[in-house]
Amino acid sequence: MSEGLPITRGLPGWLQPRLPFFFGWVVLASVCCAGFARQGPAVATLSIFIEPMTGEFGWSRTSLSAAVSLGGVLAAIASPLLGPILDRRGARVMLCVAVVVTGVCALLLSLTQSLIVFVLLFCIARMSFASPFELGIYGAVNNWFVRKRGIATSMATFMQMMGLMAMPLIAQLTINAHGWRSGWIAIGITVLIVGFIPVWLLVVRRPEDMGIVPDGTNQTGKEVAQDSQNSPSEPAFTRAQAIRTGTFWLLSLYTLLVYPVQAGVSLHQVPHLIERGIDPTIAATIIGVFSLLSA
Repeated sequence: MSEGLPITRGLPGWLQPRLPFFFGWVVLASVCCAGFARQGPAVATLSIFIEPMTGEFGWSRTSLSAAVSLGGVLAAIASPLLGPILDRRGARVMLCVAVVVTGVCALLLSLTQSLIVFVLLFCIARMSFASPFELGIYGAVNNWFVRKRGIATSMATFMQMMGLMAMPLIAQLTINAHGWRSGWIAIGITVLIVGFIPVWLLVVRRPEDMGIVPDGTNQTGKEVAQDSQNSPSEPAFTRAQAIRTGTFWLLSLYTLLVYPVQAGVSLHQVPHLIERGIDPTIAATIIGVFSLLSA
């Protein structure tokens, strides 16, 4: 079998029969950790670094904005290529790679001496943020939950907002104590520790790889078949079928129009508040509260 078989012989295989609840909640908690770590290269986190980095190097904010935009474009190009990999290998591999790439890029950003190096590293981190993280987190949720998918998705999104609240504060408090280079190190270490360990140890591609079914219903194969006859089946589309639906293009249009605006506003929030005379730590707290309320 694919990735699931070797994993179930390890910690998940030992843990699953001993749990008093559905193992999918363990997978959800693990991808929530990845969602928290995902916010390392979020634009709200980068906004904390704009003032100290532009102050030291004399870079324009436009050049930093270009790194965010280019990273988003690269993510849009990469996503259709990564989707089939997710289908074949599952969320574990994709999220582990995304976490490592993001964490290493953040650590290397602490060594930045030139604008070109910064743009290159942040573009890679931003591409990881917008593509493999997004695909891996919600791919795992969709595999493990059907009837409870709504609550599972909302929990995954909530934890991402918690990360978006915490990461700017981690960065700002570290900058206050040790400077912006240490701020990037703190972000990188947080991403690697929080994001990698639970995903590597506990995420399984799909419940069928462990001999169970989505949502944790304790049913035999006959009961599952009977239940599927009594409830509407989940719609399934191939890629070719999906792109021929109006819903797909409406969702794509929404993404195209909304997220660039959101990123542009978030990127310049902290510099704007500092220019208005607000202390950087208070500005970072405001960003954190804004993210908390968004959850």
